[in-house]
Amino acid sequence: MRHDRLLRNLGLFLVLSVACVSAGSPVGAADDSLRAALQSRYADLKAAIAARDAAALSAIFAPDFVSVDVSGQSKVASQVIADLNVVKPDPNKTSETTLISITPAADSLTVEQRYDMKTVKTAADGTQHNMELVALSTDSWIKPADVWLIRRTVTNELSFFNDGQLVMHKLKP
Repeated sequence: MRHDRLLRNLGLFLVLSVACVSAGSPVGAADDSLRAALQSRYADLKAAIAARDAAALSAIFAPDFVSVDVSGQSKVASQVIADLNVVKPDPNKTSETTLISITPAADSLTVEQRYDMKTVKTAADGTQHNMELVALSTDSWIKPADVWLIRRTVTNELSFFNDGQLVMHKLKP
């Protein structure tokens, strides 16, 4: 049961990973203005998540937003927002998302990204453990008007480490 809760929380972290893009991310052949626009949208998303601002999140998610975790389970925007409100903020968490590539097409684009989240958790006996989650995901964005909206995020690969030891590695079926 604890493992299931961990996987659910990791899935939520992955959904939210799109919000933590590093400023110096490589983006393949995408032009500077596109990269700047995307980084602005990711920054908006990160701020909305930190504030637990459902209205701001709804303004960033496309109306048909879907998040698909590494097990193939899908959640729509309202489910993601509800899950966010249940998870307590983690003051020990640091994260970095690296944009591996951006592939533009007319009024849409695809971002391949690598998310690396680290935190410290204290066990019942008081022992602290360094936890790390690494995920590779594909984000789809659309631009129906003046701003980009995230339409879909799919986690393709997930690795979880406890004190530097790999404890779980999962690939999308």
